[in-house]
Amino acid sequence: MAFDTHRGREFVRSIDLSGTPRGITTTRSTRGDILEPDSVQAAGKVFDKAKTQAQIVGAGVFSFAQGVTSEVRQGISDSALLAQLLANKKVSAEENPLGWFTTYFDVLQKVGWIVQESTWTDYTAQGAAVEVHDKILEVMTAALGPSAAAIAVITATMHALSGMNPSSPWISLFNRESQKARLARFQIGLVEKEENSDVSISLLACLIEAHTDITQVLFFKFKNAGATFRANSGKVFINPTYLNDLGPSIREKIHAYQTNYLSSILDL
Repeated sequence: MAFDTHRGREFVRSIDLSGTPRGITTTRSTRGDILEPDSVQAAGKVFDKAKTQAQIVGAGVFSFAQGVTSEVRQGISDSALLAQLLANKKVSAEENPLGWFTTYFDVLQKVGWIVQESTWTDYTAQGAAVEVHDKILEVMTAALGPSAAAIAVITATMHALSGMNPSSPWISLFNRESQKARLARFQIGLVEKEENSDVSISLLACLIEAHTDITQVLFFKFKNAGATFRANSGKVFINPTYLNDLGPSIREKIHAYQTNYLSSILDL
């Protein structure tokens, strides 16, 4: 069944994000100058079809393979942010994390993402990885199968993140949105161009529940802490025409939140 873009636009227009927190508080340097949070606008870099790139979108990390147009990259970033903001408003991730993900995926489907049904798997006792970023790489590698190019992009993204200073704007933003006390929930997505001109996203939703507070989630040693690591991996397909059609409406809705929920763009 073809996606109804008129219905999609009406859904986006009906969304009320009033009361949604901006998240980052303005800070000042030692000289008293206002320091703006790291953002797409402040960074100067732009999405580039010829490059492999990555971006933090709230509690999500999206990697873009070469060949995905800048317009599609922007559309995916914007719609993923819209889904997170609305899920944050409707569902408490701390009280009902699976319900939060259900709302998140529901919003994505209503703006044109075709999300395949998948189930949650407990990966706590599977594999040898101890830290979260290594477990993500382990699970994504298995999900991507024999695609060496795709695995290389995810590996580059995870290595870039794990090599960052824990206090860097990227990690600070991701931690702020993904971890709440003893629970962490986030998404990892690899965006690729398909031969039929559609776009696919290998999407991994992750949920960690611990007995003690989680700090620096990507570096958290979940096995040592006796925490559980569950994930839901699946494939998402998007018709760029639908994404571009809804793009202006989505961008208008999330414009006020971009600075506080989107990181700079990283060339891998």
